[in-house]
Parts: sequence; C-alpha cells; structure tokens
Amino acid sequence: MRLLCALLVFIVRCVAESAANPSMPTFTQLSLGPDTLVIDYSAPEFGAWRHALFVALDTGGTGSAFAPFANGDTGSATILPFRASRLYAAHMVPGGPTKSWQEWKQTRWSGPMDVKPEFTAEVFPGRMRITVRLDALDAAPKTLRLAAWAKDMNANDRWGALLPDEALRVRGGLGDRPIDRYYEVDLAAQTARIVSRRDRHAGRVRIYQLLPRLFSNSNETRKPGGTLAENGVGRFNEIDAAALDAIKALGCTHVWLTGVLRQATSTSHPGLPADDPALLKGRAGSPYAITDCFDVCPDYASDPANRLAEFRALIARAHGAGLRVIIDFVPNHVARSYRSTVKPGQDFGANDNRAEFFSPANNFFWLQSAGAPLRLPDAGIFEPEREHGRVTGNNAATWEPSRNDWYETVKLNYGFDFTTGTRAYPHGDQPDLPIPDTWLKMDAVLAHWQQLGVDGFRCDMAHMVPPEFWSWALDRARARQPAVVFIGEAYDNDPMKVGTGNVMLDLLGAGFDAVYDDPSYKALKGIYDGGSWANDLDTALAAADREFTFTNALRYAENHDEVRLAGRDQWGNVGAAVGRPVSAILYGVGRGPVLLYSGQEVGEPADGAEGFGGDDARTTIFDYWSMPELAKWVNGQRYDGGRLSPEQRELRSYYARLLALVGQPAFRDGEFYGLNFANRENPAFGRLPGENASGHWLYAFLRSDSASGQRFLCVVNLHPHETLHDVHIQFPPDALAFIGVPPASNAKLAERLGAGAMLLRAEPLGEGVRVPELPPLTPLFLEMRVER
Repeated sequence: MRLLCALLVFIVRCVAESAANPSMPTFTQLSLGPDTLVIDYSAPEFGAWRHALFVALDTGGTGSAFAPFANGDTGSATILPFRASRLYAAHMVPGGPTKSWQEWKQTRWSGPMDVKPEFTAEVFPGRMRITVRLDALDAAPKTLRLAAWAKDMNANDRWGALLPDEALRVRGGLGDRPIDRYYEVDLAAQTARIVSRRDRHAGRVRIYQLLPRLFSNSNETRKPGGTLAENGVGRFNEIDAAALDAIKALGCTHVWLTGVLRQATSTSHPGLPADDPALLKGRAGSPYAITDCFDVCPDYASDPANRLAEFRALIARAHGAGLRVIIDFVPNHVARSYRSTVKPGQDFGANDNRAEFFSPANNFFWLQSAGAPLRLPDAGIFEPEREHGRVTGNNAATWEPSRNDWYETVKLNYGFDFTTGTRAYPHGDQPDLPIPDTWLKMDAVLAHWQQLGVDGFRCDMAHMVPPEFWSWALDRARARQPAVVFIGEAYDNDPMKVGTGNVMLDLLGAGFDAVYDDPSYKALKGIYDGGSWANDLDTALAAADREFTFTNALRYAENHDEVRLAGRDQWGNVGAAVGRPVSAILYGVGRGPVLLYSGQEVGEPADGAEGFGGDDARTTIFDYWSMPELAKWVNGQRYDGGRLSPEQRELRSYYARLLALVGQPAFRDGEFYGLNFANRENPAFGRLPGENASGHWLYAFLRSDSASGQRFLCVVNLHPHETLHDVHIQFPPDALAFIGVPPASNAKLAERLGAGAMLLRAEPLGEGVRVPELPPLTPLFLEMRVER
C-alpha cells in the first residue's frame, strides 16, 4: 500500500449533551500519519480495570455487520454501520492493556489472534489509544471505513455495557447495540469525515411506489376482468418528465417501479405467447410470477420489441428529475412458465438432476414420482409437469397445491433444504462449500439491472432466502455500485423464514438498508379496526428488536399488499383523512425509509370488483385496471391535478409537507423518545369520558438531533370525530435529559406540519406543554426553541 507522507489530524469536537449528563464519553481525535492510523478515546475515568476499546475496519472484500461477541472478551454484539473485515481490541487489566485482533474469513470471524506489530495499544490518564499500521493492511481500499467504540466490561455479568459517545451518536447501554456513524477516511486525499449508514443515499430515503400498469392509465370505462384492449394499460413513456417532476416535488427521493419485470400474462406479444390460463391470477397476471428476470413487461412499451430501450429511457428521465429508481428483485420464486429470452443461457433448471428432491447443484426442488402428475386448482393435470413436478413458491411440496398456495410459481433452491434445515452452501461452520448455481444466476440478475441504471431493489419475501446469500450478493452489488439501496420485505413471524433467530437482524446484518415494519402498521390499524389503543404502538415499536431494527425499518401506511386507507370497511370507515395522523406517526418515529403508495396522496379507495383482485379494498395487482381518483390528478397525462377536489388537493399538499418535514435533521438523524408511557396516568392526556387510563387516541413523542440542535414534540389525535381539549403533555426527567434541556427552561413551540400557523409556549418546560385544542385526525409537529 502506498505510504502517506503528510500528517492529517482530524479533530472531532463534541457538543456536551447537557448538565443532565455531564460525563458522557467522547472520541477526541482520529489521526492519520505517514504510515499509521491513531484512534484516541477519552472520557472521565476511562481506563478503569476491564474497560475496553474496539476498532473495526472495512478494508475491502467481504465482512460482517456484526462484530464478534463473546462473554468477557468483546461482550454483547455490536452492530456496525458497514461490513467490517478486521477488529482490533484493547482491554484494560492490571499491569496494562491486553491486545487482540480478529479477521473475517469468508463467512465468520477468525477468533482472537496474537497481535502483530501492526497494532499497538497505550493507556494514558482518562484516555486509551489504538495505533494501526496502514502498510500492514493488505490491499486496503483508497477509502477506509472505521468504527470505534468503548465498553465497560465489568457490567452485565461480563457481557459489557456500551459506553455512549456523542460525536458518533452512540447510545450506550446493555445488550446488542448499534453504531450508526463511523469515520470515512480518504487515504488518497488525506481527508476524513463522520458519516452515517444512510449518507450514501443522500439523506432520508422517501419512496413513491407506482405500478406502471396502473399509474398513467386514465381509462374510466374499464370492466371487471377486462382485457388490455378493453381496460387499457399504463406505459413507460407516459411516465414523463412532468410526472416525475411532480413526484420529486412531492418530497420523494426514490421511485419504486413496481412489477416491471416480465410476468406470466394472458396477453401475447410477438415472440412472447400468452401463458396457460391455469397459471394466471388475473388477465394481466401477477407481477411476482416472473417469466424472465432479465426482461421487462412488453405491455408497458409503445413498441414491445423495443421495451428494454423504453425502460432505460424511463430510468434516464427519473435521474434527470433527481429521482433514483428502485425495482423489484424476487429471489424466492419464479413463474412456473419461466423462460428467459434475453439471457437464455441463464435459465433456471436446465441442468438440474430431477431425480432428487434437493440438491445444492439444482435450481429447483423436484417432487418425487409418488403422486404425479401435477394438478393445479380448477385446471386439473398440468401437462408440462406430468412427470417432473416442482415445489410451489410458498414451500408447498405437493403434487396437488391448493388455491391458497402460490401454485403459479416455483421455489428456487439456494442450497437450503427447507424440509430438513440442511445448509449446503458456504456458512460459518462450513465456509468452503461451493457457491450454489442459483446464487450465481441471481447475482447476474442484479448486475444486469445495475448496468441498466437501476439504483436499488425492493426484495420480495427476503426472509425466505438464506441470509448468507444476501451477505454475499449485497457485497457484490455494492462493489459494482456503492450507493445501491436494498429494502427487504420481511416478516419475522412468518414460519417460512430461513433460520430460527430474528430474521430482521439477520437481513440488516447482511447489508440491507431497511426491512419492513409490519408490527407498527398493524398496531395503528388495530386502533380503528381491532379495539387497540395508541399505547399499543409502543409495544409494536419495541418489537422492532431494539434500536437497530427500529431505526432501519421501512414504514408505510399503504402498499400494494395492504388495503387502502380510504377503503370501504377498513380503518374504521374514516376515509382518506385517516392517512394524516397514521402517516405522521409512521413517518415520524424512525430514521429509516418511508413509503408513499400512488393514490394514497389523493385518497384512492379501491372500491368495487376489479377481476381476480375482487372487491377487497386493495388496488389490484393482477388485472388491467386504473385508479379513478389518481386519474383525476393524472388528468390525461398532464399530471397537474386538474380534476381533483379541494379536499384532495389539500390532502396531497399535506403529504408533501410531511415528506419534506421528515427529511429534516431531527427526523433524518435524530433520536426518538415516546411519551405515552409517562402519561398513562395523566388524565389530561386526551382521556375521554369512561376511560380509566390515557393514551387511547392520543400519541406523543419527541424527536431530537443533538448535532443540529433541532427538536420536535409530535402530538397526534387519532380519533376520527372527537376534538381533544386542554391536552397536557408531561415530560419525565429522562425526556428532558433526552433533549438536553434543564426543567426550568422556557420554550416556544411552532407548528410546522399544518397549513396554518400555531405557536405555543411552555413556561417552564419541566411542567409540560399544554395544547388548548386538538381537532380529530390532526397531527402537530411542534418545533421546540428553548430559551435558556
């Protein structure tokens, strides 16, 4: 490695949290010398026996987002903001510090090894130093990522307690803890900066989800179960600059083009015959029954033969509008009629040994002869699988799948036998096993779309694929494109998940930027449909497995799998206005990506039967259809909202304000503190007659970013009809310490989310905040300005 000839001293000055926490530890200096990297950690009383300092480096290649964990050594798991390949540790013990280092070996940490000359540790009063020789790092990248943290190894029965650090915004505490920020050192330019794991996406990710099939289709004479000719279809070239500029102006950073991959369908095109009706759900077909992972749906092209070029042009238009493009990546299954015309050499199953149910060399799971032939629901024998049948996408290993099975799809084999738990792929216990063929083909799929300009992937049913595949595949994808975003649709309570632990942590540890937050969505819906209380949201948020998953969750109030907020007999039949408080909470509580589903911003109800989709309050993904309320905004491809009602215009304006606001520092980078628990016994906290506790319809929380000093009090009335009067939000001492404000301070609170102005005062803040009137379905995002 080229030696540097100059000395860079990068000094991080920390903002004191407050008088409430005067002894917070802090990094003080990161120094880069001619051939050394020096990390100094200082804090009052640091250096006590059993305190330890750890430094993790990403030196290129594979690695792990989980630092190794061991009782008395590294302690509980530390979750890193990148995938580290080396870990250095120095422990204070009588007689001086002990040193060790570990290296990531293919699929696991090596375990502590003897220290080489590349690494030294020193202790000074109140300070510990680790020095690493840069010339000892084999093939180090030009940009080095470094995370550092300290632990009190006396705590928690020698599992340790992470010490807090204001500079890197490390929250101290027991158990597995995440580190969000790290040092990015440009060795060539001799510069260094502190960044977060989200910075590669240029701020908080805000996604607009649209199905091209539906988005621009303004046909209002459609009929249930109609053909493409009868009901129309949206096309790539109709998503023009005006549409994309409007999505950008709405406050979105990414557009998720849902269902663009070529899928099984009843519509034929030159060289692409229609699929067997027995394999179809709807005339258009399910966008998750993919017939070619390297192709796009010809329905959406003005010239079907030129469909990939038209799709590339759409990507270019999105980039020109300042948007990044996400598409679906569906790794668990393909259509039963899969056949690639773009890359036939990458077809699945061509070289499979069909005599075996499971083989790591196979792409599919093959049913054995007893029970043949394959019979599909309402269709009888499926001739192409009379002798050699395959398992369905939802793991139904049967010759007679039911209507409730994903019978139109077949499951792909990643070297994991879901019937026995056998892992025949590289993993921690057997790192030298060969890479399965399915892994290689799916990596080729990702590379194909990255080469065409796609910026990210929403990964369908990500929990059904081994996390080791994700670690391997995401490393390769980020080597090609460092800023590529991966969102995992995953549900930890799904019995089809791979593994027995928390699959959400597994996926985030493998490198996902975010995973779905299903518990919070269901908790909020339960307030309207299931008798739940706003207080129950705290339990759902806690179920996000502490800080790491909570912080890196994708939150949504609608998506293509869920009912519409304005759907009949859904969300208490409140209508589109229920989206205001619900979205304010979901978008406001975390730092992870947020999702707005096309039509949500104008109150699309999905009312009436559509075909295979039925009348289920969801906008169909199976049929040729259009969205009547969104069509008023599309307005004949003008995308100007010319036919919207005043109420719809205001609703759309509300979502624009909300999306802009949650991109501010307090929401993008700050921390969350829930206030409902501290106010349950407070009768002025929105309690209605007949209730013996508070927190049924009122939810309140704080967001605070210490670096910018921005603080918000968010108060949300979820009740569909009742105005809450004389609401009093009390702050426990911990809440005031959280925002770094002494109880005697006065504060001004200015409302930033509503269309009108509101100014409140708290004198002093220790006595709480009083809101004279909070109308139904109203969220307040009150920015706090403290007067010392």
